[in-house]
Amino acid sequence: MEIKRNYLADTDWFDYHFIDRFLYENHSVKEFLNEPKYTIGDEAISSRVLKHWHDTEILEDNRPKGKGWRKFSFTEVVWISIVSQLRKFGLDLKKIKKVKEYLDTFNSTENQSQCPLLDFYIAYCMSSKIPVKLLVFDTGEVLIGIQVAIDLAVQYEFIQDDYISIDLAKLINKRFKGEKIETDYFNYSLSTIEKEVQQGIYYDDVKSITINVNGNKNILLTKERIKDSRDEIKVLLQKTGEYYEESSVRTGKGKHYKLVEKKKLKK
Repeated sequence: MEIKRNYLADTDWFDYHFIDRFLYENHSVKEFLNEPKYTIGDEAISSRVLKHWHDTEILEDNRPKGKGWRKFSFTEVVWISIVSQLRKFGLDLKKIKKVKEYLDTFNSTENQSQCPLLDFYIAYCMSSKIPVKLLVFDTGEVLIGIQVAIDLAVQYEFIQDDYISIDLAKLINKRFKGEKIETDYFNYSLSTIEKEVQQGIYYDDVKSITINVNGNKNILLTKERIKDSRDEIKVLLQKTGEYYEESSVRTGKGKHYKLVEKKKLKK
């Protein structure tokens, strides 16, 4: 039996988000991702190439008797784009088929999704700013996961080999027109509270930040700003949340204005 050399250690996160909340549930996003309504729209992928991918089982052929025109689902278009990228990197179809087998791990005829694992990470990519990457190793191993889990795996040497990395958000944004997926490539590992504190210290020029923890549910974040004029306060009011307090303060001989903003954040 071949020993697996590379793996992600985010099993608790994966079990909760994918197994418990996505895999066996019916979701409107699954319906959207699996509706066949797209054409390939890429002249580099000819009908002959598509036929070859059908014949080698890289791509499922759901046409009656394998004939006629067909449209593809959102997830199928993403998969075709992944295959195209891997071919550009020089991977042969045998290794690409291993990628497909990995992504097909949770497939079943009873599921609303044709490929639940890829559906899940596409949906997560669309709803979160955390990067999602598909890693393909020369050994034939494949991993897909969020960047936080990949970073931890590299740090703790759970990933030992070099790999080709495909960024799901960039691939989707390149392939589909319309509203683009926003991905945070710098602060993705920070929690909401950490991002708020960083924003306050480095960008908002706050005088003080107070954090109060309310049991196991919410965190109350209070930011205090001091400005020289009321006009500056008015500008800040356009950027703050709904709950704030405004007052004037004296420091030494001068009169200044204080804005206290309060936000409720989930743990």
